[in-house]
Amino acid sequence: MHAIIIGGGVAGITAALELSRRNVGEIDVYSDEEYPYYYRPQLTEFLAGELTLDKLFRRKLDWYEERGIHIHLNSPVTQLDTAAKTVTVKGAATVPYDKLLLAMGSRPSLPPIPGCDKPGVFTWRTLGDSLEIEKAAVACSQTLIIGGGLLGLEAARGLLGFCPHVTVLEFFPRLLPRQLDVAGAALLQAFVESLGIRVIVDAKTEAILGNDRVSGVRLQDGREFPAWTVLVAAGVRPEAALAQQAGLQVARGVIVDEFMATSAPDVYAAGDVAVYKGYSWAIAPIAQAQARVAAVNMGGEAMAYDVVVPSTTLKVVGIDVSSVGIVNPEEADYREFHRLDKDAGTYKKVVLREGIIVGCIVINDKVLAKELEKKIAARAPVTEAEAQAWVA
Repeated sequence: MHAIIIGGGVAGITAALELSRRNVGEIDVYSDEEYPYYYRPQLTEFLAGELTLDKLFRRKLDWYEERGIHIHLNSPVTQLDTAAKTVTVKGAATVPYDKLLLAMGSRPSLPPIPGCDKPGVFTWRTLGDSLEIEKAAVACSQTLIIGGGLLGLEAARGLLGFCPHVTVLEFFPRLLPRQLDVAGAALLQAFVESLGIRVIVDAKTEAILGNDRVSGVRLQDGREFPAWTVLVAAGVRPEAALAQQAGLQVARGVIVDEFMATSAPDVYAAGDVAVYKGYSWAIAPIAQAQARVAAVNMGGEAMAYDVVVPSTTLKVVGIDVSSVGIVNPEEADYREFHRLDKDAGTYKKVVLREGIIVGCIVINDKVLAKELEKKIAARAPVTEAEAQAWVA
């Protein structure tokens, strides 16, 4: 069997290793990046100077070759023909496949803000992006980040080492509105600001200013903030153009079933590019889980995807934030238990539904965070007394 994987990120490499362990045959991975595999969440540490380039790369290319995995760098796939079962690689010949995995990941989402195309405006997704941002930040004293989500906050932390003045502009009234409630977000903002990062919430960007290059940002309320580097961290979108051109079923991302199979025979998808039951979660644990399922099915066995409970972990100097499952319920049949200790810098919240733990927020208590994440994944029954004890 000849298996082709499009994408050299966490989903693609996880699937390649799983296929290699099963000795399925020839495995080719085509990546549009010039660098070998690195774990994308560690780009924050790299940008902050806490991780060298050598340490960022997990393995050398010959390590993969020894396991029958052929990595092709700077080799974007430009065309997919599911009828002929071939892919066309830029600058190379058309290559046939027996099984194909789409693992192209996602790309930064740019909001319709005038001026996003000015020099000095960046998005952040890859190692190449990190190197370009680092060069720009070293040469400036004011950096603005549009977006106070996980990506924006992690970028702010990394850029502090290069630029003395970093400001985060968050569209919503609080940081991480999906992952945190009002109390948790307020505690997080206090921590972020204690690091020297300025945070502006309810900041709706109207335009990016400047002539030859960026000079600042104007908000809808008229306020202006000077900047010589602007990073737009407004979320990501599945990289599904190739699949759409090939006629696969696409709804924002590539639609897959419980076996990670797409609408085309012998074509699978996993990670950020895949949409399962209407959802595409751009987080590494889900990408890894889906990639393993896809690889098992590509290898001829049957394995269904067991939905991983979405979890968010943010690590900034001096703070650990964990958000798992449903944390902002709107229906009346949920019970919430929470406690904020500003002096200790901790916040704990547990959400129950019909006696089952379905969500939690834990700030600065790693042990409790791991315990609750396991219970949520297991849909464990929990009494109200137990919930109150956890947040006490």
